[in-house]
Amino acid sequence: MNVATPEIKREATHLVVGFGITGLSMVKALRKLGVKTLWAIDSRQTPPNHADIEAIADCVAVGGFDEVMLDQCDYLWISPGVPLATEALQNALARLPKEQTGGDIEIFARLVDDQIIGITGTNGKSTVTTMVGNIVKEAGCSLYMGGNLGEPALNLWMQYEEDQSVANVEKPVFVLELSSFQLETTYSLQASVGIILNIAPDHLDRYPNFKAYQDTKLTLLDQSEISIVPSDCPAAIEYCEKAGLSYQTFSLEDPQSNYYADIARKVIIKRTQAMPIVGYGQSRLGGFHNILNMVSSVAICDALHLAHTAIERGLETYEPLPHRCVLAREKDGVRYYNDSKATNIPSTEAAISGFAEPKWLILGGVTKGQDFSTLTPELDDSIKKVYLIGTEISAIISHIPKEIPHEYVETLARAVEKIDQEATSGDVVLFSPACASFDQFKGFEARGDHFIELVNAL
Repeated sequence: MNVATPEIKREATHLVVGFGITGLSMVKALRKLGVKTLWAIDSRQTPPNHADIEAIADCVAVGGFDEVMLDQCDYLWISPGVPLATEALQNALARLPKEQTGGDIEIFARLVDDQIIGITGTNGKSTVTTMVGNIVKEAGCSLYMGGNLGEPALNLWMQYEEDQSVANVEKPVFVLELSSFQLETTYSLQASVGIILNIAPDHLDRYPNFKAYQDTKLTLLDQSEISIVPSDCPAAIEYCEKAGLSYQTFSLEDPQSNYYADIARKVIIKRTQAMPIVGYGQSRLGGFHNILNMVSSVAICDALHLAHTAIERGLETYEPLPHRCVLAREKDGVRYYNDSKATNIPSTEAAISGFAEPKWLILGGVTKGQDFSTLTPELDDSIKKVYLIGTEISAIISHIPKEIPHEYVETLARAVEKIDQEATSGDVVLFSPACASFDQFKGFEARGDHFIELVNAL
């Protein structure tokens, strides 16, 4: 890794785009840095955090991207939720030197020189981020965890600065979940460890094609001292080798990987030692996808030279995140799993493959332009029936094999009601929609909470 860290000039004019929680964190951090002229804009007429940002920034504009401000700013900081393809932003980005543009992670990268762990991937980011965070705490380090999950990275930096002003922070470690949207505007990060968990088609409503999305994810590897990649991701391995990057591989069971699991013995093995380094038999997680999450977490923490005893304790004490293939209820021998966080096809594929039992599957929502033919191989005779909900079923229903019973019921409530009448002891009910939730819910959390309420009311 050879990444220059440009300075942030306080006397220049800085413009923040986007008033979401990340935009607010950028405004606060830049003001804390002593930036003299600070502007902020949002294309929405009534964006969130308007009053808070107006109280901090010198000039604020909403209801569109103010082209005068875009033409006159010296630094342009764009929130991850704002698509860069907007013509006004493209013109401003073309005008400014690259080192005078970025997002919240780029600002963070220029402020923090402690240990940073960068975690990205299509699926599993939040689970691995929180799992690694739990291990870091077990190892006695001072944990600052967030990014795309929970607290924005710059809030973590401000908290760290506050903690340092009171007493010296012992062994600080920043564990960051990083989205592709954040990586689009990041190029100076110097992570101690960066990991690609997996890459599968997603966010094709923002990217022109899968390659553009994949290439964005891979940029984390250039910005990491040690890169960790899946052994079954040739694009990531090729990227590392072409760039001459130091990298490790991980997998579920491939003994040629640097880290892999012996599922029968419930241990994780490091190939160079040819022996187990950590057991996971006491973990509360189930499913092959979660074993893979544990392997990747062990790979990260071993690369940081954390004690194996601390790693094992971290796996044992880890509490699963809500809405991620979590058992909601068992009723009359039927287990109901809430996997509302599965907003894309690979997440649902992982959930289906994690259970050998007969399954009732609930799919549907906003399809985000995904190709549901890739889900077809997972819909085998272990699926008793598929219930479809939401407003965009046409993209899904044509790819369900004819021999698999399926029915459109529109609402989650109707799906749960019908399954309750039909499922028998030993069955698994899997609510893993493979779609976004915004057709019927505010987010995947609200969707998952509704599923739990419905199941508990049976």
